[in-house]
Order: sequence, then C-alpha cells, then structure tokens
Amino acid sequence: MKFLRKVIVILLTIIIFIGGVIITHITPSISIRTHLFVTGHPIGAFKVSVHVNKGQYEMDKEILDNENTMIYRTADYNLYDGATGNPIGNYKVEKSWILYFAQQYGEA
Repeated sequence: MKFLRKVIVILLTIIIFIGGVIITHITPSISIRTHLFVTGHPIGAFKVSVHVNKGQYEMDKEILDNENTMIYRTADYNLYDGATGNPIGNYKVEKSWILYFAQQYGEA
C-alpha cells in the first residue's frame, strides 16, 4: 500500500512538472514572460506587452529563417539589465515542435 502511494505521488509530480513546462512555453508571449520572470523581472513579466519586431526581423531575416525563430519586442514597461543597466527590449523566440523558447536578443 505504501509503495503504491509513493508511485502515485512520483507520477503526479512528474506530470505536474511536465504540464508546467508546456504551459509556460505554449505561446511566444508566455515564453517571453516566463523568461522575464525567471531572470529576475517578476513585475515586468506581468506589465509588458509583447509585439513582433518586424524591423529587426527584416535585418536578420536569412539567419532567423534558418533557425525557425522570430524577434519580439517588449513595450509599455521599461526593463533594464541589473548588471549593466542597459535596456532590455528584444527577444529571439525559437519554435521547437509545439513549444517556444525565448532568449534575449541585441538591438541594431
């Protein structure tokens, strides 16, 4: 009986963890917000609005198309890097199967 209970708890924990990863990476916007939250901008994660940055995309179009990525920008809330004080605004979002993964992207 105790063994069965432990197995059920372990399976439920794994299912909840996998479900959490899928939910936090299901769209580009949510992926960027998750990235902001994890990297130390919890308030900004809820206040920013996310838009496609067409100008930056057009400049790097060949590279981005090969990587299956798109450039997004954040607006309506100013975010700054804690170490350098530089503004954070562009994110490269890569689509992998059904999930999106965001990383900071420099500006031109």
